[in-house]
Amino acid sequence: MLDMRASLAAFRLFGLRVSISPAGALSFAALVVVTAWLAGWWLHLPLAAAVLAGVLSVLIFFVSELLHQLGHAWAASRTGYPMTGIHFFLMLAASIYPPDEPVLAPSLHVRRALGGFWVNVVVGLLVVPAALALWPRGTELLPTLPSLLAWVAAFTAVTNILVLGLGALIPLPLPGGGVTDGGTLLKYWRR
Repeated sequence: MLDMRASLAAFRLFGLRVSISPAGALSFAALVVVTAWLAGWWLHLPLAAAVLAGVLSVLIFFVSELLHQLGHAWAASRTGYPMTGIHFFLMLAASIYPPDEPVLAPSLHVRRALGGFWVNVVVGLLVVPAALALWPRGTELLPTLPSLLAWVAAFTAVTNILVLGLGALIPLPLPGGGVTDGGTLLKYWRR
């Protein structure tokens, strides 16, 4: 079994150490295959365009999750208890805080947890008009480039609004003992 805490690669972004586990790298590789197949099947893309759609989908998801985590980092810095890093354990990432962080008031945990989802909702809503304008109507088949652009816009809107935005508010357990933002909110709002 892959250790989701292990770090395969790392870089620094805005003072945060960003790392990815081997399981994270494998999950992104799997996402390339899945999204390439979906884009090719749904929009009748040739193989090269479908693979490009898969690669672009993964880049969009990675950047969108980074933006989500940077929203948490911004909120955390405003509480006075900043993050130190971001770790991609699968396609999703965890906010990393100092190991010696003191016990915080529930309201601070709530403020930090609310920092990420809204970033993705805003990004997704900004892309919706492009997705609607580019998406083929009825049985219309578009040439390859417009179909690819339609896929990228729709994927960006859907993943940002539904998965990383509103989906983050659903209280779910995560591998390694963590919870989604919704799980954190539920835990600390009860207090």
